[in-house]
Amino acid sequence: MPTSPDDLATAACAADVEINTILHQTDKTVLGKGTRAGQPVAVKFLLDTDPFWAAKWRHELEIYQVFARTPPPVRVPRLVDTDNARLMVLEWVDGTPVDTDRYPQQPITEHHAEMILSSVAALHRWQAPLKAFEVIFDYADRFRRYHTLGYLGDADHDVLQRLLATTGQPDQLNHGDPLASNILLDDRDQVTLLDWEFAGLFLPGFDLAMLHTQLGAHTPQIKSHIDTSVAEAGIETPFVLNLVTVLTRELRIHRELPENPLRATRLPLIETAWSQVQQRLHQLG
Repeated sequence: MPTSPDDLATAACAADVEINTILHQTDKTVLGKGTRAGQPVAVKFLLDTDPFWAAKWRHELEIYQVFARTPPPVRVPRLVDTDNARLMVLEWVDGTPVDTDRYPQQPITEHHAEMILSSVAALHRWQAPLKAFEVIFDYADRFRRYHTLGYLGDADHDVLQRLLATTGQPDQLNHGDPLASNILLDDRDQVTLLDWEFAGLFLPGFDLAMLHTQLGAHTPQIKSHIDTSVAEAGIETPFVLNLVTVLTRELRIHRELPENPLRATRLPLIETAWSQVQQRLHQLG
């Protein structure tokens, strides 16, 4: 059941945090900025105690704890404190999100694109502590479900099953949700990755598939850079499987939206990208 935002004040007080600003609130979480011992901090508070979201909150906390023991090769906020239940206090990191839109309409500069892709590549190369991260989802099950829902045709599903049999188990650490709003850039061009609740092991290139789909929608250079990296790394098959995973989810999300300008703007982009990926899939199969 959702809890009251007033509970944030009680939890923050117990952690010696003074909340100054509420930055973002959904029915699931509140994100605030405050101070602790005179230092700025970010505060993330769980409102919805539904088991799914509570598990995601715990998962993100565990990842920050892993990062505290074994720092990753990318900039992430440091965990300052937690009540191990609903409150996370994180280091405040100055910076500006790449964009607040899921599909940024302003092109990303070449320099910033290189910085973002370099940071993501460093994460993917990291030899994370053994057993610190888990597989996030079952690809075969995901494809079966989207086939049943009608987002994948019979021919699509057959090819996916054949290709999936050649890829092995998901074993690459990915952020899992590299939305433009989860990527901070500061005035020194440092990249900070936020919101790790979906991080874990994927087939190679899941983050690249999301960036290809979303940041690449209005910045074709990013798609070109990613396609080149994928070819050089020899991960075309798992990358295309990840593109299918990302785009079928995007289709479902946006087709379920009510008729509005957002849906009207994004859906044609997603449908065009999906048509291109279907061709790419069947060329592999």
